[in-house]
Amino acid sequence: MSENPPVGQPPENENPYGQQKPPVPPSQGGYPPAGGYPPPGGGYPPPGGFPSAPPPQEPWGAPASYGGPVRVGQAVGYGWDKFKSNAGVWILAVIVIGVISGIVSGIFSPQVRALQDVDWSDPESIEVPALTFGSALLGAIGAVISFVVQSLASHGALAQTRKARVSLGDFFAVRNLGGIVLLGVVIGLINLVLAFVPFFGALAILVINFFLTFALMFVIDKGENALTAIGSSFRLVADSPGVVILTILAVIGLTILGFVLCFVGLLVTFPIASIAVAFVYRRLIGEQPV
Repeated sequence: MSENPPVGQPPENENPYGQQKPPVPPSQGGYPPAGGYPPPGGGYPPPGGFPSAPPPQEPWGAPASYGGPVRVGQAVGYGWDKFKSNAGVWILAVIVIGVISGIVSGIFSPQVRALQDVDWSDPESIEVPALTFGSALLGAIGAVISFVVQSLASHGALAQTRKARVSLGDFFAVRNLGGIVLLGVVIGLINLVLAFVPFFGALAILVINFFLTFALMFVIDKGENALTAIGSSFRLVADSPGVVILTILAVIGLTILGFVLCFVGLLVTFPIASIAVAFVYRRLIGEQPV
């Protein structure tokens, strides 16, 4: 005769809390079952994969990836604002560059040296100096040195687009001197050869120098050699000829205004024009001036 359990108690070996699911056996290897981990974060590549290579950089002259259309009026306004905040440094730099350029011309230019020896009380004493190989070589050396001196303004203008305030040292911290000298030689040779071509030579000089507008900036800013910088400038100008034409016209207008104001105006208009050109250069290569 079997004994019945007391009233209110479940039979022996019976779960007092009702039926439960059987326990899940552990997965092979002692790890939790699949699905117990959250999916990998989106910041990591899938297992066994490798991150894709970064996209190739666009060559100089490719359309800017950001920044919107370049407006010459905005460039001139930018130049004026930057000049106002650094007027003392820019005026001093222009004076120093002008003095150095005058000294170089006086030493290396046969025409300037001839004018220094003229007796202005006797107009008949004025003579055009004969062109010799020595004087031509001296003049060529002077032209290259003048090109380097004039590049100091581009150094300052490019530095101005990188930071809010510039110092006089930014103008004389010459970068890629060899590239600047070689570029001056190449441009000088091109102009010299074309000067002997009647009529079309002068037109060709204008066209070529138009496409070389940013060659010096590529040499200074990107450290390119002369030939690479010439190609970079050609592509950049060819992609935005209208903007470059308007920029050159603005520079010519500012220069004329400086001369009209008894040359003293050049202490203001020359810096504005230099900074405006650097601004356009930065925007056309896809960089944002500060």
